[in-house]
Amino acid sequence: MTDTAMPQQHIVFATAGSLGDLYPFLALGRKLRQRGKRVTVATSANHRQHVLDTGLDYVHMRPDPENTAAFHARYMHPKTGGQFVYQDYLSPAIRRSYDDLADATRDADLLVSQSLMALAAPLVAARTGIPWVSAVFQPMSFFSVYERPNYLPFPLLPWLCGRSPQMHQNIFQYVRKHTEQWVRPVLDLGRELGIAEQGHPMYEGQHSPGCVLAMFSPMLGGPQPDWPASVRQTGTAQLPPAAAPLPEALQRFLERDDLPLAIFTLSSAASNDAGDFYRNGLDASGALGMRALLITSGLAASSRLPEPLPDWAFRVDYAAFEQVFPYAAVVVHAGGIGSAFKAMQAGAPQIIVPHAHDQLDNALRLERLGVARVLPGKRAGARALRQALQRVLADSGMQAAAASVAQKAKAEDGVSQACDVIEKVLRDA
Repeated sequence: MTDTAMPQQHIVFATAGSLGDLYPFLALGRKLRQRGKRVTVATSANHRQHVLDTGLDYVHMRPDPENTAAFHARYMHPKTGGQFVYQDYLSPAIRRSYDDLADATRDADLLVSQSLMALAAPLVAARTGIPWVSAVFQPMSFFSVYERPNYLPFPLLPWLCGRSPQMHQNIFQYVRKHTEQWVRPVLDLGRELGIAEQGHPMYEGQHSPGCVLAMFSPMLGGPQPDWPASVRQTGTAQLPPAAAPLPEALQRFLERDDLPLAIFTLSSAASNDAGDFYRNGLDASGALGMRALLITSGLAASSRLPEPLPDWAFRVDYAAFEQVFPYAAVVVHAGGIGSAFKAMQAGAPQIIVPHAHDQLDNALRLERLGVARVLPGKRAGARALRQALQRVLADSGMQAAAASVAQKAKAEDGVSQACDVIEKVLRDA
């Protein structure tokens, strides 16, 4: 009898950036593999082990970030970080990125790319004709003129643009023109490949005309009139942590109920440019009679802190947020979309100290939702942090809002919804 079984469909995910830009795709990849698909993740070398640990295939896609304090300080600069990422990091490597991704998708049935960062994906899709889905992880990435542009570095402009879509449109056209120089190598390569004009790689050109996944919670932002028509909002895709118990000493510390607990952590990118964040958190907690859990990682693991720590403080280089956030009276972080959503699921009020990129926009959305206070300026000192902690602990309204939001956040299943959309695209291709 002839074997008529269908060949295994192959999906390639393409992403760059921090772990927050990788984990949603690992979550989708694992679910799609359970549904019988072959999944490959094309990303930088520093993410290789994370991909393999999830059981997915890995392909190297350049560029690779430097693991130095100088690189990360430029990457996370609050005003010039975006220019550095595109002009000095991603765009100069576009030809290598393109070659890597073209090789990775040679036998693929579908390409799924992270918007904004995987700059080679639109070019590969246009050149090869492979079906293509793009994914947006945070609301800001749509750059809607109907929302306040919190990415602008001058405080007055976001406020003015937030009041007038027409003014926002005028300012946006200037920003769009100004940033073309940041991605000039990408535009040049597209012309060399004979690809028809796709638009600005950071704006309209980042989105697939066939399907865009809006992979963030509707509580943080919903459809706007100028979103692409192909958007499908799925909710946040979370990668569950490995099923491993917490270290006994950490578990005992968390279960203490003598003092309220503040958890201090930074995103994987911001942790490499931590400054005095952890020291200020320790000082503020001590002054208020709180316990402090300091979750350090990356270059932040070398942050200078007292040795030994007082008995009301505990430091770890890693802890699964799902396991520790539910113990917190407040979570203090930089505003990464993944950290924010896990705090939402835990029902924990948040204090956000944004560093760069989408973090301020995420923070202000959480503040409007009633679950967070924002400390603008990545170098917020111990005094400002102490005052914010005092206000959050005394704010029963914020605590009630956080508990209400938690019920809705726990009900989201962004992974299944996004995978359903991806499988429909495969069926229709």
